[in-house]
Amino acid sequence: MRKSTFELLSNFTVLVVDDDSIARAMIKQGLKEYFLAYYDAKNGLEGLEVFKKHKIDIIVVDIHLPLLNGFDMIKEILMLKPRQPFVIITSYDTDKNVLSSVRTGAFSFLRKPIEIEDLQISLMLALSKSMKKKQVKIAEDVLLDFTKEVIYKNGKPVFLTNVNNKVFWLLCYNLNNLVSYEMIEDYVYGGKSMNKNTIHTVILRIKKYLGINIENVANVGYILGNRPTF
Repeated sequence: MRKSTFELLSNFTVLVVDDDSIARAMIKQGLKEYFLAYYDAKNGLEGLEVFKKHKIDIIVVDIHLPLLNGFDMIKEILMLKPRQPFVIITSYDTDKNVLSSVRTGAFSFLRKPIEIEDLQISLMLALSKSMKKKQVKIAEDVLLDFTKEVIYKNGKPVFLTNVNNKVFWLLCYNLNNLVSYEMIEDYVYGGKSMNKNTIHTVILRIKKYLGINIENVANVGYILGNRPTF
C-alpha cells in the first residue's frame, strides 16, 4: 500500500483475536508498526476483556475460538458498541452465510490463509466506512469526535475522569438508544454489580460538567440524545 494509506492507519487502534499463535505473530508483524496501538488476544473471552479496557477502533477476529467463539464475541461487543467495525478471518465458507444474519453492514471477510496486504486493504476500507459520521453535536456547545473519542465544548477539548469517560462513551456508542444498568456494569465495572445510586452519581457529574441532558429511564438505564450529525 502507499505511504499515505499507512498514515491513515496510524490514527487508529486495532485488536486481533486468533487462537493460532503463528497467525497472530504473522499479523502482528504486518500490522503493529502502522497502527496507533496494537492489541491481540488468543480467545474470545480475552478479546472481549481487551475491548472493554481499551479504545478499540477496529477488530480482526477469527470465528472459531476457544472459551467464547468469535461470533458470540462479536454479538457481545455489538451490544455495547453497535457500530464497531470488524474484519472477519475464517477457514470456512459457511461462516460467511451465518454472519450475514448479523445486524450490521460493517463486516469484511477474508479466507485463511490470509495475505497481509489484503488484510491491510480491508482494514483501511472498514475504517474509512466507519469515519463517515465521525462528528456529532449533542448540545449547542458540545461536539463529539468519534474518530479520536474527543469531546469538544465551545470548540475546546475537555476531559473526563476514567470512569466518567467510559460511561459517557458507552452512552455515545448507543446514541438515542437505551443503555441499561447491566450494560454499564459490564462495560465499565467488569461485570460487578453496582448500586444504582453510584451510577446515577456518575451520570449527574457528566451532565453537570458538560451541560448536557441524559434521560433517566427509571430502574432501567439512561439515554443520551443528539442533534443532527454533519
